[in-house]
Amino acid sequence: MGSQEGLSLADQAIASATKTGNWVLLKNVHLALTWLGQLDKRLHSLKAHQNFRLFLTMETNPKVPVNLLRLSRVLMFEPQPGIKANLQESLRGIPAARLAKGPTERARLYFMVAWLHAVVLERLRYVPLGWSKAYEFNDSDQDCALSTIDNWLDTVGQGRANVSPDRIPWDAIRTLLCQSVYGGRVDSDGDQQLLENFVNSFFRAECYDLNFKLVETSEGEQGLVAPEGTKMSQFLEWVNELPEREPPTWLRLPATAERVLSTHKAITMLSKVKKIKSLVDDDDDDM
Repeated sequence: MGSQEGLSLADQAIASATKTGNWVLLKNVHLALTWLGQLDKRLHSLKAHQNFRLFLTMETNPKVPVNLLRLSRVLMFEPQPGIKANLQESLRGIPAARLAKGPTERARLYFMVAWLHAVVLERLRYVPLGWSKAYEFNDSDQDCALSTIDNWLDTVGQGRANVSPDRIPWDAIRTLLCQSVYGGRVDSDGDQQLLENFVNSFFRAECYDLNFKLVETSEGEQGLVAPEGTKMSQFLEWVNELPEREPPTWLRLPATAERVLSTHKAITMLSKVKKIKSLVDDDDDDM
């Protein structure tokens, strides 16, 4: 969902399934909020087959029509926090057919995209310390980044099994990631500069070197060296050995960031409790 073609196909699928009693699954409907509002009204007027079922997958979004949620049975799955969980989900979600074509350097670039995506998402947990605001980064950004890698690597590789890292158009890849892919959601100069620092440090010819550091050693915390290998199974094996929760320094945050986050959550929770108590007291006074 999200494109005009996707909306047309969804409309056709629903119209057909309501007559035949088939089931329809629409993915990422949070990318088509206006269309969801129209669907809400449309469902009330439908005379559908009794076996017809409509399944919608989406990310949480406050603009999803409330009436649509009330009509539905809602199941919520929260992804596990942490870079490890993010990397596992990203790498396992890459189709094997996508990696089957050369050059072999593609796998490491895919890993670098997955690492960048994990860092970008995990820093959202620390807003406003990680980013200045909660940007709507999602899996479509990663898919777009992988397509960017494919386009430029295919152009340079021209069907060869290998390509020298020095011949990869790093400037073009970095510019697209910073300006069009992830940067397309950023509207703060400070956040944009931070994003560029991440992209510039990860996407360069040196990322193919042995002992290339994903995380520099700092503040007594040990750094992290990128895994060796040319196959996705090797990268996944390395990821599985990572700790369940990473230190904030892996995200280039201060070591005390977790404490700051916990304090902020506690203050927010207490503020909400006080507000609820105030409302209850007002109701008691009225009575």
